[in-house]
Amino acid sequence: MVEKFQKLTELRYNDTMSNRFVALNDLTRKIRACFNAIFLLPLDKYDVLYVPANLMYRCIISDLMTSLFIAVIDDSQLDEVIHVMDIDFTKSLKNSLEANIEIRKETYPDESEDFDELSKNYQIKLYDDLMNCLSSEKGEEWEIKKANSVFINGIAYTGRIRQMYDILKTLDYEVRALASVYQYYKLFSQSEHYSLKGRIFNYKQELYEKYYNKIHGYIYLIERYIYNRYGKQVTQN
Repeated sequence: MVEKFQKLTELRYNDTMSNRFVALNDLTRKIRACFNAIFLLPLDKYDVLYVPANLMYRCIISDLMTSLFIAVIDDSQLDEVIHVMDIDFTKSLKNSLEANIEIRKETYPDESEDFDELSKNYQIKLYDDLMNCLSSEKGEEWEIKKANSVFINGIAYTGRIRQMYDILKTLDYEVRALASVYQYYKLFSQSEHYSLKGRIFNYKQELYEKYYNKIHGYIYLIERYIYNRYGKQVTQN
């Protein structure tokens, strides 16, 4: 189903040049990549690898939630939602560039390199790709635009996956049922946080195999739902 859906999104993007299908195609390829990585983990030999498997499944669920969210958003609000996501990425990128400069300063304290100039050059190099998220001019210190909250069915979306879940739960029954995959996102997120109690469950194959199978089922159902939603349009066209 994933491969079939990927081909559909590529077809729709080439046909419409829509950001909706650029995003759906990217997310589908990410899901396939995570699956390929999970299947390479020798889980039967090293119980500790269930933690990275759980985190990759969490990434898959996040991509599934985002796919479903983007698939059902009205055209009138789609660009606003994508802009919120772009602003969020730009903020994180700016923070990582600043952290990189700080690391270089600490690592090479006697370096004669002009770190301020280095930071400026980074920002100039990336400016053209991010300019719709910036209010500053090229060559100036990045000033990131403030993204307006997108209100969907009375719920504000500012880029958080929990907000996607809350919004999806306001839609029709089928979408509400599929959105429940979020609860597995929360479950697998616990693998990111170490605890002595948590390790009892994180490394137990007999417990998690059942959860993995449920995620596989959600992947099939969500991608089938989106495929049917847009595949019919391809047939009609």
